[in-house]
Amino acid sequence: MRLLRCCFLLLWIATSPLRGAAADPAAPAVTPKNLFASERFWPYHVALVHAWKPDERAQPLRAGTSGVLIRVEPGGMARIDFGRDGLYAVPVGETDLVAQAERVRRGDLHKTAPNLALAIGPRLLDPAVVPFKPVDFAQTSQRRGFLAVFADPGAEGFPALAKSLAPLRERDGVLTILFPQSSRSDAQVAEQLRALDWTVPFVMGHMSESLTRSLLPDGTPLPAVALQTSEGRLLVLSPWSPDAIPALNAGWP
Repeated sequence: MRLLRCCFLLLWIATSPLRGAAADPAAPAVTPKNLFASERFWPYHVALVHAWKPDERAQPLRAGTSGVLIRVEPGGMARIDFGRDGLYAVPVGETDLVAQAERVRRGDLHKTAPNLALAIGPRLLDPAVVPFKPVDFAQTSQRRGFLAVFADPGAEGFPALAKSLAPLRERDGVLTILFPQSSRSDAQVAEQLRALDWTVPFVMGHMSESLTRSLLPDGTPLPAVALQTSEGRLLVLSPWSPDAIPALNAGWP
């Protein structure tokens, strides 16, 4: 069944009208100065153009090492997941990010969907139905942004968290997504969300830890909330408390 779902997803990506929709040759060329504001052109994969040594590593990463772009951050840095080689904030100038973004703008490099939607969309489950099922990727890819909630659905304070965040659900095209921080099965998470009448999509249990690590800076206290655009640009990041609600309300442009 999982293989069949993957086949359907690949077929949708290949035939989707979104394919190449980011191309806009009439837009200004992408440069290091406007890269942060040019998120619709951010490529999904980037590579190092020089050997680069993170402080945490004894040996440098080789030129050509490829990774998934998590997001561009202010100050000329890019958060990149190099898989088994590690997750690092890399100076943009050490990568081909600007050149690849320019290829997307011109239409030479096609984007199948916004970056963050592509990263998490195929890994979402819908607890609103019994039994739960994968979320329709075509719908996820149309969202303008995501409110990511990193929390343990079995924690004592989780019902209060769900109640506080419920009014923000699907506000202005923003989809709320739970990244479960527990060893509970997907079925148990779905049951808990239904019991709370907060049936937001949630990340598959076996993917939640790695995606949490990719999206959150090291040392972020949990539970936490992050408001992001569909391309992954970070608008609001905060440890969870009801005091975060005004920032989340104000954070979406």
